[in-house]
Amino acid sequence: MNKLERQAILFFLVPLAAFILVALPYLFSGLLQQAVLHGPTRTDWAVWVALAVSMLFPPVWGYRLTVRIARSLAETTQVVRRMAEGDFSRTLAAWAADSSEFFHLEQGINATAAQLKLRLVELGQEKTRLESILKNMADGILLIDDHKRIILMNPAAEAMFGTSWAEAMGRDHLEVTHHFDLDELLQQVLNTGKPEVLEIKRAQPEEQILEARLAPSGAGVLLVLRDVTRSRRLEQMRTEFVSNVTHELRTPLTSVQGFAETLLEGALDDPGTARHFVTIIQKESGHLSRLIEDLLDLSRIESGRWRMRKEPIQLGQLAEDTVGRLTPRAIELGVKLIIAIPPDLPEVPGDTVRLAQVLLNLVDNALKYTPAGGSVTVSARDTGPTISISVADTGTGIPKADLPRIFERFYRVDKARSRSTGGTGLGLSIVKHIVDAHGGTISVASDTGQGATFTFTLPK
Repeated sequence: MNKLERQAILFFLVPLAAFILVALPYLFSGLLQQAVLHGPTRTDWAVWVALAVSMLFPPVWGYRLTVRIARSLAETTQVVRRMAEGDFSRTLAAWAADSSEFFHLEQGINATAAQLKLRLVELGQEKTRLESILKNMADGILLIDDHKRIILMNPAAEAMFGTSWAEAMGRDHLEVTHHFDLDELLQQVLNTGKPEVLEIKRAQPEEQILEARLAPSGAGVLLVLRDVTRSRRLEQMRTEFVSNVTHELRTPLTSVQGFAETLLEGALDDPGTARHFVTIIQKESGHLSRLIEDLLDLSRIESGRWRMRKEPIQLGQLAEDTVGRLTPRAIELGVKLIIAIPPDLPEVPGDTVRLAQVLLNLVDNALKYTPAGGSVTVSARDTGPTISISVADTGTGIPKADLPRIFERFYRVDKARSRSTGGTGLGLSIVKHIVDAHGGTISVASDTGQGATFTFTLPK
C-alpha cells in the first residue's frame, strides 16, 4: 500500500468518525426521541436518508478516486523511471479519459517517450555512421581537449603512432606524438581559435611525412593527419627527373652544337677532321634519339597508354630470337652467349614484344660490363606458380651500395662508362615497369668483381 492509498483511507475514515461521534449523538438526542414518542414522519425519513448520503457518499467516492489517482501516479512514476533508464517499451494506459488534465498528462508522457525513443534511435544510427566513417578514414583523427589530452583517436591515427586509443585516452598528446612544434601550434590554436597547418616528419618506425591540420572544436582541437609521404616523394622524383632529363639532353646537344660550329668555322676544309667531327655528331644524335625514344617509351608505360597484348610464349624460342640479335656484338666483344632454357618449360602469357625488350636490355647491359673472355648466360626454371628467368654475367659486378637504386631512372653505377657505351640510364627502369605490368617481380644479386645476376619472374 502506497502513501496516497493510505491517505485515501484516512479521507474515508475521518468523516465517518465525525458522523459517529458528533452527528449520531445529536440526532439521537432529539429526532430519535420524537420518532419514538410520535413515530417517524416522512420528513424524518428524508432527513435521515439525506444525512446518510451526504455523510457517506463523499468519503466513498473520494476513496475510489484517490485510489485510482494513486495507482495511476505509481504507474506513471514507474514508466518515467524506466524512461530515464532508457527503456521505452512501456507506455501509459488511457486511465483518465474523463479528466482532461490527467488525460493530457498521460498523452504528453507517451508522446515524450515516443519522441525520446525516436531521437535515441537516430542518435544511435548517427553514432554508428560516425564510427564507421572514423574507422574507415585513411586520415588520422585526434581530438584533443583544452588540457592537451587525447579524448578521441581513430584506427588510422593508431597505426600512424603505433598505439591504441585505449592506451592514449586521457594522456598528454606529447606522450603519443612526441612533436614539440605541434604542441606549440596546438597552444596557438587554443589561444586564437584559428585553424593552422603543420608538416610533421617522422623517422620511426620508417620515414614518414604527415600533414597536420588543426582546427578548433567545441571539445578542444581537432587534429587531422594526412600521410603525404608518397606525394612528397613523387614531387622529389619529378624534380629529379626534370633535372636528369635536362642534364642528359644537354650533354649530346652541347657536343653536336660545338662540333657543328667547329665545322662551320673551317674544319669542313679538312676532310679527315670533318669526317671525325661528323662521326661524333652522328653518335651523339643517335644517343639523343635513343634517349628520347626511351623517355617516350617510359612515359607510355607509366601513364598506362601502353596496351599489353598477351599471348602464350615459349621462353626458349623468345630467348633464342632475342639473344640472336646480339650475337654479332658478343663476338665482337669476345664474350660468350649461353642459353640454358629447358625445352619442356611451360608457356607463359605475355606481350612478346615487351618481354623481348626485357631480355634485350638485360643481355645488352651484361655485354657492356663483361670483359673479353667472359660469358653471359640466359637461363630459366619452373618454380611452381611462376617461371623464373635469369641473365647472369661474369663481368665487373655492381657494388652492394648501388643495388637498392639500380632500377631508378637515370641511375648509373659507372656514369662515364655508361655514357660512352650509349646507355641512357632508363633501360632497367623500363624493364622493371614491363615485368610489373606482367604481374612479375625482378631482382638483382651482385657484388664488385663477382658479376651480376638479374632475375625476373612471370606467372604461368
